[in-house]
Amino acid sequence: MPKVSEEYRQARRDEIARAALRVLERKGVRDTSIADIVVESGLSTGAIYSHFTNKGELARYIVSEFMLPRLDAIAAGAEVRTPRQILGAMLAAVSENGISPAVILQFWAEGSMPGEIADELQRTIVKLRAALAAALLPWARTQATGEQQAVRLAESHTLDVAAVAQGFIANEAIFGARDPREYLDSVARILR
Repeated sequence: MPKVSEEYRQARRDEIARAALRVLERKGVRDTSIADIVVESGLSTGAIYSHFTNKGELARYIVSEFMLPRLDAIAAGAEVRTPRQILGAMLAAVSENGISPAVILQFWAEGSMPGEIADELQRTIVKLRAALAAALLPWARTQATGEQQAVRLAESHTLDVAAVAQGFIANEAIFGARDPREYLDSVARILR
């Protein structure tokens, strides 16, 4: 029997996760079953279970691989970008990742309860904060008098950027799609 490459396994896991996301958008996190994902994906139950042992493992995979895509892109480069520019890049990534904001909110709700999804969300949040702090650090160095102060400033702004991004996601989930630039402009207007 020929060996299956890791690239093939990754592509199949992603295919299953995308099928799961389509079902999650229609049925919600609690009401989605593996049987629903089997139907949506067109794969056999065995094919699904050969990649994910249960729904919780699939949910953890979705959180780790799809919820916060492009973290490396947000943190990449040493160029100076303002918090607003970094936030704009983050909101664009959220808008382009193809995950319904309503599904993201449902995962957040599930993540507020102890369990596997909460654990994976916490790991993802740690990665997000590190990526944002790295992206903000070049800007913070232009604002601070020393490296320690710059690091503290970058770290403190990670919470601000994340909070505004969460507001964008919740706003889209409840009120519908919104242009990230328009959202940032409106936030800036009300904070003047």
